[in-house]
Amino acid sequence: MLEGSVVGWFNLISNIGFPSVVALYLLFQLEKRLVSLESAVEDIGEHIEERNEQDEFVRRGPKSKKKR
Repeated sequence: MLEGSVVGWFNLISNIGFPSVVALYLLFQLEKRLVSLESAVEDIGEHIEERNEQDEFVRRGPKSKKKR
């Protein structure tokens, strides 16, 4: 199995060139990391929204009757 993938890499390198293969490999690796970072940023945004909602509740306090 490993030999087939090595032969595949050599064929790819010989067909499109070493710099192109390295660039493609790095792009695929970068895409994986960007997807992971995007997910983390979305999670942080949701956490911040929840925190702001909690802070707003604390500032206003629970709805209570006004004193006369």
